[in-house]
Amino acid sequence: MRIRAAILGLAALAGLSCPAFAVQWEEAGETAGGNPVFVDVAGMRVGGAVRTAWIRVVYRQPIQAGNVRAASMEALAHFDCSSGENAGLRVMLYEDEEGHKLALAREERETRFGVEPEGSIGRVAHARVCRDHPAPPNRNLLVINPPTR
Repeated sequence: MRIRAAILGLAALAGLSCPAFAVQWEEAGETAGGNPVFVDVAGMRVGGAVRTAWIRVVYRQPIQAGNVRAASMEALAHFDCSSGENAGLRVMLYEDEEGHKLALAREERETRFGVEPEGSIGRVAHARVCRDHPAPPNRNLLVINPPTR
């Protein structure tokens, strides 16, 4: 009886220590190459203008990254909705489209923000993650102040 109670107690404790992680992938659009991009909207965290979210891409044609052939990718990234910049934190490449066979995992040593090119995975994800935030300023726009009198 004691052993059974101990096992049930450990099972309950294990259940409490491992929170339920419900991923809710929402399609964000496609890259210029036609690869669908998804964002985990349930797991997205908001801190002012900076949002942190998992993104996922399923490649139409598997890619070669060094010695690894990948059919899909998941990445954790920061998205600065005010500036339009992103910073990758962690990248995981998978051999299969479903994301079950991990081929490569890499974590960035330092956080570096930057603007990605139009049609890239980062830009497509950024548009979805920052959908309800005002658009960042156009960095290519030259503003000339009129002369004062």
